Amino acid sequence: MMEEVNRIISFLKKKGYVISMPRIAIINYLVSNKSHHTAESIYKAISRKYPSISIATVYNTLKLLSREGFVNQLFIEGEKVFYDSTPEAHSHFICRICGKIKDLQYKPEEVKKLNGDRVEKIYVYFYGVCEECDKKEKK
Repeated sequence: MMEEVNRIISFLKKKGYVISMPRIAIINYLVSNKSHHTAESIYKAISRKYPSISIATVYNTLKLLSREGFVNQLFIEGEKVFYDSTPEAHSHFICRICGKIKDLQYKPEEVKKLNGDRVEKIYVYFYGVCEECDKKEKK
């Protein structure tokens, strides 16, 4: 885990970015909590330990990490953006009842061009009922 944090920090330093304590805290959180987070949920979790951190710092750091390929932005629920700290290609399952987002190992075929347009990223979302909610519905 620390190896991944150090790799990200080293990369950002080489690119000339300022490595502040809040940025390190955000990177640590994302690496140790491989899930799908909103900026608000990250802020809430980190601000307990770092009360001086601002929501703007969280948003700016997430934009930076997204731009550099360390997190993916997921636009799932209208205007709400989730940040996925697993940058490798994969797809997602979203439960329509509880809203849980799960990573799936299903990888879409690589497409470079589509009707003459250059494809840069592919996002695949499967919608349905997760195993936990399905069990609750059947009771």
